[in-house]
Amino acid sequence: MDKNSINSHDKFFKELFSKKEEVVEFVAKTFPPQITANLDFNSLELDKTEYIDSKLRTNYSDIVYNCTYAQNTKIKITLLFEHKSYPEQFPHLQLLGYMLKIWEIQIKQKQQLTPIIPIIFYHGQKRWVFKSFDQYFKGVDENLQKFIPKFDYQLIDTSNFKDDDIIELFESLQLQIGILLMKNIYNEQKILQEINKFFADVNKLLQTENGEQFFETIVAYLLYSTRIDTVKYVENMRTISHRAEEKFISTAMRLKMEGRMEGRMEGRMEGRMEGKMEGLEKGIKKVAYNLIHKGLDNDFIKQTTGLSDEQINYLRKMESFELDLENSI
Repeated sequence: MDKNSINSHDKFFKELFSKKEEVVEFVAKTFPPQITANLDFNSLELDKTEYIDSKLRTNYSDIVYNCTYAQNTKIKITLLFEHKSYPEQFPHLQLLGYMLKIWEIQIKQKQQLTPIIPIIFYHGQKRWVFKSFDQYFKGVDENLQKFIPKFDYQLIDTSNFKDDDIIELFESLQLQIGILLMKNIYNEQKILQEINKFFADVNKLLQTENGEQFFETIVAYLLYSTRIDTVKYVENMRTISHRAEEKFISTAMRLKMEGRMEGRMEGRMEGRMEGKMEGLEKGIKKVAYNLIHKGLDNDFIKQTTGLSDEQINYLRKMESFELDLENSI
C-alpha cells in the first residue's frame, strides 16, 4: 500500500474514532459484555499522548482513550488501525512493544501502570486468522508456558461483518457509513452498485453541522482512496438526493481549489478516456466545448471537429461537471 493511500485511510479512521459518542457505541457493541458491563463510559476521555514510535508507525496508527473500569481501576483502550491490506503474521510482538512504550512513559511520569485493552481494526481483503500468543511457539510444555507472555487483543475484522449486520448493529450514521466504506473501499464496483444502500440515510446526516463535516471527510476519502471517476460519484449522488449531490460537488470543488486533490481529481475525471483524448489539439477541444455550450447536437460537432460520439459525450460530462462545481461555490 503506498504512502498516500495509507494517509487517506488513516485520516478517515482517526476522524471516525476521535469522537467520544462514536467510540462509546463502537466499544459497547463490539466488546465482550463482561467487559462493557464494568466500563464507566462517562469517564471515557481521549488521550492525546503520542505512543506510536517510528518503527510501529509503518504498520499502525492509534487512537487512545482513558477509562475507568469497575469503579476505580484506570485503564487505556487503544484503537490500532492496521495500515496493511493483508493480515499481520505476529501482531502480538508489535502490540507488546507498543504496550511497553506506554508503560515506560507512565514510569517516567511516575504514574501508576494501567491495564491496556488493544483493539486492532483491520479492513483488508484477506481474512485475519486470530491466534493466541502461545500458538506462535511449537512444542512448549506446561513448564515452559510460564515464561511466555500471556495477553490478548480485541480484533475487529470488517470482513467478518455483512453489510446489513453493520447497518443493524450501529445506530450512529457515522459508524454505519464509515465502517461500510472502510469494509468495501477496495471493491470499487460494489461501492458504485451499493452506494444508494450505504448512503440511504445521508439526508439525516446532513441535517447537523457535525454530520456535514463528516460527509466532507467521506468525500475526500472516496476521491482519494478509489480510482472511480468523480463524475460517476456525482451522478450516483444525484440519485440519492439533491442535497447529497450539492454537498458532494461543493466539497469536491473546495478540495480541488485547496490543491489537496487536484492531481487525483484530474486523473480520475480523465483516466479512462485518457488514451482516446490524448493527441487531440487543444483547439479542437475548445471548439467542441464551445459547440456543446451553444447546445448543438453530436452530429454537427462530429462533422465540425472529427470527434467520435464517445469523445463528445465525455466532453459533455466534463463541461457539465465543471459548470456544476463553479456554480456551487
